[in-house]
Amino acid sequence: MKAITLALAGLLGLAALQPAHAEFVIPAGPFANEQALVAWWNANNSSGLVTEVFLNGRKVYDKPTGWGPAMVAPYYLCAATQDVRARCNSTLDGSTRLDTLIDLFDTGVGTRPALADTDIYLGADLVRPFTTPSRRAQVFLIRCLGDSSRRGGFYYYKFHHIIPDFGPPISHGCY
Repeated sequence: MKAITLALAGLLGLAALQPAHAEFVIPAGPFANEQALVAWWNANNSSGLVTEVFLNGRKVYDKPTGWGPAMVAPYYLCAATQDVRARCNSTLDGSTRLDTLIDLFDTGVGTRPALADTDIYLGADLVRPFTTPSRRAQVFLIRCLGDSSRRGGFYYYKFHHIIPDFGPPISHGCY
C-alpha cells in the first residue's frame, strides 16, 4: 500500500511539472501602444517562465525569474493600423518570419498560391525569383538584429527598398 501511495505521489508530482507555456497563449494584439502592451504582460504573465517581450526589436518587458528557456514574444508597431500586434499584415512592418514577409509581397494578404512578378532578395541573395512571364520589380529585404535575448540575438526581417519604384523612392531600415 505504501508503494502505491508513493507511486501516485510521484505521478502527481510529474503532472505538476508539465510546462506552463503549453497552456499559455501569447496574445496577438492589438494593443493601443507600447504602454498597453507592457501593462498587459505585467498583469497577465503568470506562466512561471522566464519571459522577454520585444517591440520593433527592442526589449520592452523582461521577467528574468522563472524556469525553462526564455519565452520570447515579438511585437511590431503596425504602420497601417497604428497599434501594436504580433503580426501586422503590411509589407512596411517587421516580421519574425521571412516567409511571412515574402507572402505579403506576393499577395498583399499573406496567402498562397500567388502569381508574383517580383524578385525578392534578402540583402544580396535572391530568395524568391519572379514567377510570372514579365518581371516588374526587385524587392530588397534586410535581416535586423534587435536587442539581445537570453536565447541569443533577436532577429527580425524588414522591407528595405524596391527597384524600380513607380513613385517616390521608399527605403526603410531596421527600427
